[in-house]
This record gives sequence, structure tokens and C-alpha cells, in this order.
Amino acid sequence: MGYRTRQKILLAKEESEYGSDPTPTVGDNAIDAEEIKVNYQGEVLERGLQRESLSPVRSLVGQRWIEVSFTCELKGSGSAGTAPAIGDLLEACGFSESVDEGSSVVYAPASVGHKSITIYVYDVQTASSGNYRLHKITGARGNVNIVMEAGQIAKLEFTFQGKYNLPTDESDPGNASYESTTPPVVDNSTFTINSSDAIIAQALNLDMGNEVVKRPDITSSGGIAGFEIVARKPNGAFNPEALLVATYDFWSDWTAATERALSILIGSAAGNKATIAAPKITLDNIAEGDRDGIRIEDIPYRCGLSSGDDEVTITFE
Repeated sequence: MGYRTRQKILLAKEESEYGSDPTPTVGDNAIDAEEIKVNYQGEVLERGLQRESLSPVRSLVGQRWIEVSFTCELKGSGSAGTAPAIGDLLEACGFSESVDEGSSVVYAPASVGHKSITIYVYDVQTASSGNYRLHKITGARGNVNIVMEAGQIAKLEFTFQGKYNLPTDESDPGNASYESTTPPVVDNSTFTINSSDAIIAQALNLDMGNEVVKRPDITSSGGIAGFEIVARKPNGAFNPEALLVATYDFWSDWTAATERALSILIGSAAGNKATIAAPKITLDNIAEGDRDGIRIEDIPYRCGLSSGDDEVTITFE
């Protein structure tokens, strides 16, 4: 009896000690996600032994780790000042979390004290069989790309790397309890660059550009002690309709590498509003494009610091 592609359960929970499984549960740590993929990675060790035959001898597997990727909806908890379910995921992507009870939750990039999470992915054979296969990823850290398109649900594309664990056969973990809020659609949003709201864009994305590296260790299982975020280069792109230079002069901004503030507010309901802000973006280039016969500009950008650890913020209110 095979496993169903559409039937999976994803759990994630912050670790109190790096690599130590905090045992996420379906009741408290279930994450609504799509496009869930678990990839077992390994370094193939070829053995170039010289013999009378040209036939190769068997290779071995050296360092081993797991990569897991999935996409979540951008939505709040439904209560202002209460962290959303994706909060632990953002912290494991190098964000700090600041909670103003009853008001807001702010995520900003951190340079130290990066959290890690344990991720469980259950493969479901059939709902009635009671047979499950568990992929366990401990010590996971990663990267997030926020994708926003007009008239669509904003998405967060996560990719994590974590320590290698063998998959195991498990019994039914129970019914998962998911965050009940409905994600806001990207419409009637407030989008500004340099306080100008004259820009009509179909899409905008912001990728944190985290550099996640392995920590090789001869004493650790799989030859890896864990994973660290050692650098980040937040960047993105947007595609506005072409404007008069007098309306907005992208070319002068680009030529002078002028820093501008970018902000977009999605949603209107309390507890389910998200503002993504970058106070100091610079433009990489400006390329001519076309959208259904309408002239557009394809503009990639990168985010810079204002005072430090503030080049991007995600605020839920």
C-alpha cells in the first residue's frame, strides 16, 4: 500500500538546546503547508583504488544531512500581539521575535542567538490504515523567501537544513490542530517606495538570502555537528508599470545608489495584518518588460541596514 502525495503532516517546534528534539505534537505544533519535500542528502565518497580491473569498487556515503522545503501562507494568529504559527519558522531563519502583548509581534533579522527547530514530517499511507512514516529533522536552520502577487495569497517559501535521522514507521499521531485564521489576499494593499504610492506592481518578493553552512565534526553522527547562519543578503524584485520620470525617477535612484524605504501592508483585520518593510533598499538594475501588452519595468533590489539588524522587518498586528 503506497503513500499519498497530498496527505502529509508537518510539525515544527523551537529547540531549547541545539539539536535536541523537543517532541513537537499535532495538538500544539502543526503547520499548514504545501509543496512539502524532504530530501536526504549525502556526500558520495568515491574510492579510486588502482587494481588490474577498471571496474570501480563501491562508493560510501560520508557526511549526511536532511533538507526540507515547504510553502506556508502569510497570515497572523488572529489575535494582535500573539505570535503566529510560523513564528518558530521565522526565528529559525535568523529572525528575532519581539512581542508587544495585545498589539503586535515584530520579526527582525538577528546577528547572534539564532534559534533552531525540530521538524517532523509524517507521510500518510492511507487515512484508514494507521500507518505513518516519520521524517525527523533536528537542529534545523534555513532561509525564507516572501512572495506576493496581486489577487493571490502571499506565501513564504521555506528551505531548512538539519541533522540526519533515519525515518521510522509510526502509529497515528492523532488529529492535527491548525491555526484557524484565513490568510488575507494581496489586494487593497498599501505599497510604497520612498513614500510614493503611485507605483502599480503586479508582484513583489523579498528573499532573506541566508547563507546556511554545515559544521563538520568527526565526533557527530553523519559527520556534522549542525548548521549555522553565517551571512545574509536580503534581496528581491518588483515589476511596476512604466511611469513618467516626473512621477517616479527610478533611474536617478539607481545611478546614485540612493537608499529608499519600501513597505507593503497586507490585510486589514486585527491580528491578521502583516507589514513587510525594508528601510534602505537600493536598485540593482532596471529592465524593460511586458505584461499583457503593458510596458513594465523589472527591478531587482537589495536591502541595506539602517542602524543594524533592521534591514527587513515583518510586523503582525
